[in-house]
Amino acid sequence: KRTSGSATTYWEGNDYTVNEIGDSAFSYCDTLTSVSIPNTVTIIGSYAFEECYALTSITLPNSVTSIGGYVFCGCTSLTSIDLPDNMQSISGGLFDDCSALQSIVIPDGVTRIGPNAFYGCTNLTTINIPDGVTSIGGYAFSGCSNLTTINIPDGVTSIGDGTFAGCTDLTTINIPDGVTSIGYRAFDGCSNLTTINIPAGVTSIGGRAFEDCTSLTSITVKATTPPSLGSGAIPSNVTNIYVPAGSVDAYRTADRWSTYADNIRAI
Repeated sequence: KRTSGSATTYWEGNDYTVNEIGDSAFSYCDTLTSVSIPNTVTIIGSYAFEECYALTSITLPNSVTSIGGYVFCGCTSLTSIDLPDNMQSISGGLFDDCSALQSIVIPDGVTRIGPNAFYGCTNLTTINIPDGVTSIGGYAFSGCSNLTTINIPDGVTSIGDGTFAGCTDLTTINIPDGVTSIGYRAFDGCSNLTTINIPAGVTSIGGRAFEDCTSLTSITVKATTPPSLGSGAIPSNVTNIYVPAGSVDAYRTADRWSTYADNIRAI
């Protein structure tokens, strides 16, 4: 079935212009395959197309400025989508479990990517995050198991809990100099990540941050003062931890870092 983009709707003898698609408006319409939204619509409410399993195509006009949370959650047949140019944020869970999604272009005006935004998008192989993004929520890309590379913009100051957990094909990632914290399970299960550089400004690394990064053998930490280190943050397969030359002793005696004393050496 297809829903076409009529700009008006008829109700009790009157025509009304469609300006908004309400919360859960088409959720669980499991035979809906295609949607064209008219250019009079400015708001799409949360869960509007949740679990529309057969949805393969949707046209979003540039008139849309606000898209709620989990709008396309569970749309497991959706392979691609063009987002409106005027969007400023990717709401939480927007594409949660869109397991067929292969590509998406995030508009340049977006400054925030919400938690769970692309959670479980197992066919997403690459994504470009605009330079203006300053906030990436927890578990935003968790379970994107085919994602091989991703850029983190310079304006991002923290990597949230589980942000890249389960990104098993991720081989490299650049953490910007402005990042000050790496959250719990941030890179847990990134089994193809072989090395990582942690910038000088990082003051905390959450528990299990690099757990099950089974190919990770080398970590470089540029902070002169050892960041606080959560339990199980660094896996036992990491054999080289490089730190500033003048800070080797500080790392070897710092809480939890001392566990890896024999592997800590100067950059």
